[in-house]
Amino acid sequence: MGRGQIAFYYKRMSPENQRAFNRWLRANAILGSTFAAGIIAMAVAGAMSAGPHDAAVASSTSASAGAMPEPRRRPMGVVTTQEPKIRQKLF
Repeated sequence: MGRGQIAFYYKRMSPENQRAFNRWLRANAILGSTFAAGIIAMAVAGAMSAGPHDAAVASSTSASAGAMPEPRRRPMGVVTTQEPKIRQKLF
């Protein structure tokens, strides 16, 4: 559709079709506004959750130390074994 053709087709529509088109357009505007408000709210919430703590942690750790977590250490002298659990049949 070229420039100005939408208005031309809208004028040629019956009043009933114009009302249906207006309802459709209004519903899409409401849904789009709701979606945009949700996106903005998530962006604001994400920006507020970053806070100064995350910035301090990011500046205090080096890239190589922050990339790999520390391995978990087991207490010395403790031996753990897991035996297979066998269920008894009740029949």
